[in-house]
Order: sequence, then C-alpha cells, then structure tokens
Amino acid sequence: MKKNKFRKENNGKNNVKPRFDKLEINKLKKDKSVKEENIDKLKKKVESKQNKKYKKEMKKEKFDFEEKTSEISRRKRMKIWIILVFVVAFAFILRIAWLQFVRGDELKRMALEQQSLDRAISPRRGTIYDATGQTVLAISSTVNTITVNPNNIAKEDKEKVAEAMANIFELDYDTVLKKVNRNTSIETIARRVEKEKADELRIWMADNDIEVGINIDEDTKRYYPYNSLASQVIGFCGSDNQGLDGIEAIYEEELQGEKGRITKVTDANGGEIEGEGENYIPAIDGNDLVLSIDATIQGIAEKYLKEACIDNECTDGGNIIIMNPKTGDILAMAGYPNYNLNEPYETTIEELKPNWDSLSETEQVQEMQKVWRNKAVADTYEPGSTFKLITASAALEEGITTTDKEGEFCCTGGITIAGVRISCWRYYNPHGPESLREALKNSCNPVFIGLGQEIGVSKYYDYLEKFGLLKRTGIDLPGEAGSIFLAENKVGPVELATISFGQRFEITPIQMITAVSTIANKGTYVKPRIVKQIIDSQTGEVTDIPVEATEGVISKETAEGVLSMMGTVVAEGTGKNAQVKGYSIGGKTGTSEDGVNTGKYVTSFVGVAPVSDPEVVVLITLYNPTGEGGHQGGGVAAPIGAQVLGEVLPYLEIKKDNISEEDVKIEIEVPNVVGMTVTEAKKTLEKVNLGINFAETEADISDKIVTKQTPISGIKIYEGTNVIVEYEN
Repeated sequence: MKKNKFRKENNGKNNVKPRFDKLEINKLKKDKSVKEENIDKLKKKVESKQNKKYKKEMKKEKFDFEEKTSEISRRKRMKIWIILVFVVAFAFILRIAWLQFVRGDELKRMALEQQSLDRAISPRRGTIYDATGQTVLAISSTVNTITVNPNNIAKEDKEKVAEAMANIFELDYDTVLKKVNRNTSIETIARRVEKEKADELRIWMADNDIEVGINIDEDTKRYYPYNSLASQVIGFCGSDNQGLDGIEAIYEEELQGEKGRITKVTDANGGEIEGEGENYIPAIDGNDLVLSIDATIQGIAEKYLKEACIDNECTDGGNIIIMNPKTGDILAMAGYPNYNLNEPYETTIEELKPNWDSLSETEQVQEMQKVWRNKAVADTYEPGSTFKLITASAALEEGITTTDKEGEFCCTGGITIAGVRISCWRYYNPHGPESLREALKNSCNPVFIGLGQEIGVSKYYDYLEKFGLLKRTGIDLPGEAGSIFLAENKVGPVELATISFGQRFEITPIQMITAVSTIANKGTYVKPRIVKQIIDSQTGEVTDIPVEATEGVISKETAEGVLSMMGTVVAEGTGKNAQVKGYSIGGKTGTSEDGVNTGKYVTSFVGVAPVSDPEVVVLITLYNPTGEGGHQGGGVAAPIGAQVLGEVLPYLEIKKDNISEEDVKIEIEVPNVVGMTVTEAKKTLEKVNLGINFAETEADISDKIVTKQTPISGIKIYEGTNVIVEYEN
C-alpha cells in the first residue's frame, strides 16, 4: 500500500525518469566535429549519468517522503495512545470512586470479616412475669454454642475432633467432619448445648491437649416453667430465640435485646496472630414484661375449662376470659386444647398421639397451628342471647323502656317481622306478660326483637360502634379478627331482628367481654390490656402501659339497671346455675348455632361479680358440646361460671356481699391443751365449739398426754374447726 501511494504521489513532472533531450541530439548532429558513433556513446553516457542522478534524487525524495509519512503516523499513534491512556485513567478513577464512596463501607466490613474471627454473643431474652411480678412465665436460661475455627485445628487432629463432637453432641460424624475441614474462619457445630455437655467437651479438650480451634461461648435458651400455662397468650420462640407467636412475637423488639460480639484479628489463612487479643463487646439483655395475666387465676380457668370440654364433649374446644372491667386487665385467657410451650411441635391432643409420627412434617405443623391459635382473639362466633345485654342497654339509654314496668311486653311464642315469623325459644309455652327484667331473665327473643325495631338500624349501629363491636379491640396479641356485621345500609327489619337477640352476625370473645365490661364499668369502655409494664434491663426503669378508657358509652344509671337485671338472671332465671354462695353474681347465658345448617352450637355464659360494683367479668365459650348435658348455656356454661368465680373471688379477696345468717361464722380463740390427757383436751375444745383431730388407733389413748397442738393457743379460728393434737407414745 505504501509503495503504490508513493508512485501515485510522485508521478509529476519533476519526478519523471530522465531521458536524453532530442534538442541536444540534433545540436550534436549539426556539429561536424562530433562523429555520429560518438553521439550514441555520449547519449548513453549522459543517460547513465542522469539515471544515477535520478536514482539518487529519487532515493532522497523517497526517504524524505517516508520520513514525512512516518512522522504523520507517529503523531497519529501518539494521539491514539494519549486518548487510550486518558480513557483507562478515567476508568480507574471511576472504579476507585465506586469502591471508595459507594461500596466502601461494605468492602470494609467484608475485609474485617475475612481478617477476623467474629463470634456472636446472644443476649438474655427478657423475662415474662405474671401480674404479681413474682411468678415467672418465661425465662432465658444459660446454655452454650459450640463453634470451631477450622484453620486453627491441626490437620492430624481434625478427624478426632469431629468424632468427639459427634459423640458428645449426638451429631452426624460426616456432617461435623465437613465443617471441621472447611477453609473458613468459623463454623457452628451445635447450639443450645447444656452445661453438662459443654463441660464434657472441655474435659476432652484438656485430655487431648487441644487449646485452640474450638470455642465454647455462652448462649441462651427460652424456658417456660409452667409448660402449657397461658400457652396461647405467651407464645413461643424459634431455634434462634426469635418470638414466633403470642406475646413473644408481638413484643419481640422489647424482649430480644442486642447481640454482643467476640472479635479477633487473624492472618490471611484465618490463623491466630500472636499478640492479638480478643475484643469483647457485651450483649444487651432484652427488657422484661409484666403481664396482666395472674398465674393463679389462669390456672383456675384452665382447670375448669379442660374439665368442661371433656365432660361436655366439646368437639371444637373452648375458651375462658376473665377481665377486670375497671382497668381492662385480662386476668386470664384460657384455651382448650392448649400445648406445651417447651415442646411446641409436640401434640397434646390424645386422639392424635397414636398416629402422630405417621403424619408428615407439614401435616404436623397444620395440626399444631390449630392448637396454637388463640380462638378467644382470632376466631369469631355468634354470641346468641348474651348479646341481649347490648340491646337492653341501648333501649334503656334511649328511654324506650324501663327495667320493671309490669306487663309492658307480652310473649305469644313468636313475633312477625316483615312477613317473617321468628319464634321464641319457648314457643310451645309462651312467657306471656313480662317486664324488661323478666324478659332478660327468661331470655325471651320476641321482646328484644321488638326493642330492636324501636331503636332502629341507624341508632342501633351507633351503639354497636360505641361498644367497640364494629372494630378490633387492639389487644396486644397476634391475629386479632374483626367482627362480621352486615353493612348498615343493607340491614332490613328481619336482619335487625336477628341482630337484636344475637344471631346472624359474628364477633370475637374478646369483643364480647369488653362490651360487657363497659356495662360493668358503669358505661366506660376500657381497651383490654395484656401487658401492664415494661422493665428496662439496663436501668430497671418501669414503664406502665396506660389504661385507655372512653367514657359515656351509656349512662351510669343505664349500666346499673342492666347489672341489676343480670343479677336477677342468675338469682332466678336461666343463669341460676352460676350462683356462688356469699356473692351477688350477675350474668347472661347464650346458645347459638355455629354457622348456618352446620348442626353445631356455641354455648356461652358471661358473668359479673359483685353486681353492685363489678371487679371481675368472666366469659365462658364452649364450641359444639355434644355430651349428655346438651348445649344450652344455662345447663352447660353457667355451672362453669360458678366454679371459676367460686375460686377467683376469694383469691382476689373480694368481700362477700350476699351473706345470709347461716353463712356467718364465729371466730374462737384456741385454748392451750398441751399437757392435758387426750380426754381432757377433747372436753376443753368441745366447750368452745372446736373439734379435735388425732391419729386413729385401736389402742386406748384417753390417758395419753398431749405434747403438741396445731394451731397453737391464742390463734383465732372459726367454730367447728378441728385442732390437730399429737400425744406421747
């Protein structure tokens, strides 16, 4: 290409190959002194000389041209190289900027991870206490986490280290060996190792002279001292100590704390660097919680709920909620069946146990999820006649009726609304003339249907809103369900009629007891509370969870009127099986169908005590009782209310307010009978209406001398109580 270009550029006049000029030849020919043969020689000579000169000039021109061309190419190459250098330099600058400013923190962290051994220190998860602040419901105990630094374990020791760990911690040898042989800085072998196992490893390490490469670090394990108590409220944690359900999940941020670290700089291979110590960053423990749940009351509720569900063959279980209406504190929330918090993936349902191992892991989890579910919060039901308390409250507040106007209503066995006949439960023997008190006592559907029609849809829905029945309560538990009502604009006369006596809509048990607590609290709605206090683990500072109240749902006079009628329901009506000796109990029973055409029923009882100034509200809900006792609330649920309140009220030291003369007992001061014969001691105690208790024996002990008595003299006890005595052998 260069040669062709040269020829093209040098085809001008000055560059034509020289030839002997014709004029010169003609001139020589005219010169007679020059011979013709000499002319040819001269011509050749000149041409030869000219050719040499031509070649020399051409060579020089070619050199100059090539030099000029080379200079141009060099300049072009230099420009290209300069551009390339600039582009590469700019790319390097961009790359450095990207690494420094965009990924700087990430790369720094990665470098630190590569150049250091970083072991986490798990914080102690916050303790969960019951309402007394003394009984521990959930606590974290100290265990250990075992890790290895594979690069620090000698090659000849790797197999025996893996074998020892597999044996001590009951792990698969091949899996452990793979971890020990990996080219990583740290590998976790076992978590939540009890102290005895960790000590066994320490002894093995000492016996085998292994000082580095194996780490035994403190960790925590969640433990529930009372196993299944309040299981559906408290919830449980996963293997990483993260809350998965209940309070454990909702209050995760408070309970979890912050992890600490043990860091140590290493060489490129992950080995230890002499003179470099460990950097210890302590963990920050989680905060403690004080629940509103009282462990004793929770135990009472769970005991009687289990008995009720078994005795009445409740196929779908049940729940009991006990609430303080003045503070919103949930004193107990029991569900049956429940589960063991320490073994949340093991079934406690007897019917499932024989085939449990044959179920797949997915099927087991599905079955356990049913048990983990807190139906008192997460499931809805038709409340039935217990809801008549809401209708009665609205009717009284609106001045539509009064509590005791004799013969104001008349039950004829049913009522026709918009062409639809709705029967009373006692259609076969109508109640006849009734006051509102009598209608509530008899749980007469037609009376409350009529009241609902007079209140009207719009005003009735206003009361539903005020009682908190159209929204979730906001209780601090996971999965709370909302109520299911028809939209107000879709409610006709028939729909309003069924709502008025508690059917064809659904609410949760927590919504129901909160609404009744509003009546018990003289018209003030209080949001239910499950956690009372948070205790800072670092400072000990106590933060109270505030009571959230809304006044004026109904007037105090209306509330007292409804409470009085509830007292009559228990004293004389469908709830008389809920009576507790010495206490004035108010309540209302309920029976409803669990859905349409299912053949299942929900039986319930809601009670308050004492009626004059309630301090306790209890709601018992049983799902599909199929036993011989039937499914009526008065016969199935009310007796459970009596059992629960009969133990809870004395425990709370609530004074009796309905004491008859036979209930009054006289206190007697115990006399001293030590030193008397058994016969003399017996006569002395009988004189003050006290009995004597001693070991039965066929031998005559009348002359034996009393050496000890319980209670000792001077103590006051009720008359008729036995004094226990011991006598000489």
